[in-house]
Amino acid sequence: MKLLSLLFIFLNFVFPCAVCYGDPNHPVTEGMNNAILFLLFVIVFVLLCIASSIVVLMQRAKKIEIDRSINDR
Repeated sequence: MKLLSLLFIFLNFVFPCAVCYGDPNHPVTEGMNNAILFLLFVIVFVLLCIASSIVVLMQRAKKIEIDRSINDR
């Protein structure tokens, strides 16, 4: 078992992938870059949705408060 794990570790150092090795024109590297950008856009989209929901709730609360103050007069 120890020999097998050492073999896997040794093979990873001998045959690194294009992303780890650093070839910028390799398709694997381009795919990883596209995946990182896609995940970044997804995170930004989700955060913008949360922020817009908070803004909408703040506007509704302000409108309700203004309506209550008008009705109390």
